[in-house]
Amino acid sequence: MFQKNIKNFLFYSEFTENKSENTIKSLRKDLEQLEEYLKENAVENFCEVNSMDLRGFIVKLQKNKISKRSMSRKVSSIRVFFRYLKENNIIDKNPAELITAPSFQVEIPEILSMDEIEKLRKIIDISKCNGIRDRLILELLFSSGITPMELIMLSEQVIDLEKREAVVKNGKEIRIVFFSEIAKKYLNLYIEAKKIKYKDKYTKNIIFVNGIGTRLSDRSLRRLLVKYGKKAEIKKEVNPFIFRHTFGSYMLSHGMNINFLQQLMGHKNIETTKIYQELIKKPTILKNLNIN
Repeated sequence: MFQKNIKNFLFYSEFTENKSENTIKSLRKDLEQLEEYLKENAVENFCEVNSMDLRGFIVKLQKNKISKRSMSRKVSSIRVFFRYLKENNIIDKNPAELITAPSFQVEIPEILSMDEIEKLRKIIDISKCNGIRDRLILELLFSSGITPMELIMLSEQVIDLEKREAVVKNGKEIRIVFFSEIAKKYLNLYIEAKKIKYKDKYTKNIIFVNGIGTRLSDRSLRRLLVKYGKKAEIKKEVNPFIFRHTFGSYMLSHGMNINFLQQLMGHKNIETTKIYQELIKKPTILKNLNIN
């Protein structure tokens, strides 16, 4: 029964609520961990679970010194799962209603300086198709603020080159993001280079492809950015999200309205966007963003 309930919930989350692949993976991991704990404590199905069982699970996680951020995610997974069970009459009472995540201070994100952005641009060899692709990835991440999953899921059909905008989807949420003239330039170059390199394999349905012409994976995206970061001798970890944080900080520091930035980045809560307000209060950050 444990596995059947979890499987049905994940199916519902993926195909009815359109949750992302990464979200589904996290939900599966969290709920399978809960299942293991319940079995160890002789709880045979979710109908038998009470709030003390869930608190015991949380205490165990704390003893294992799990990070507070991971703890928050696991508690959220538990709450949404038991809400699903209650709404579908699988359980009579929701034992997770009063379970709360531990409070913790929001981590201030790291960003790239404009000098570091230039270093990355210079070390990418754009004489080949994959180099043009990688330069385009850098320019899109920096100028649009999209997430890595949104980036790799892009198709030519959702992009308006003249307006320099793209329609992206994250779960049920759909929004428009904008990109720079430089990104537009490399997008045109990359599309033409792909047509030549992949010939019959070329498709408008996928923008970013790997060496065999299929969709670039999230893992490959991260690997290539880390590779360029090391090659440019940047001490920070160069990953897709550091570009997103740089975008948010850069836009606010150059006068963008915070509510508009919230919409551009797809933040459900304005408090998430306000992190960048705190970040740009630091003189060193403003200097890195070329603000005097």
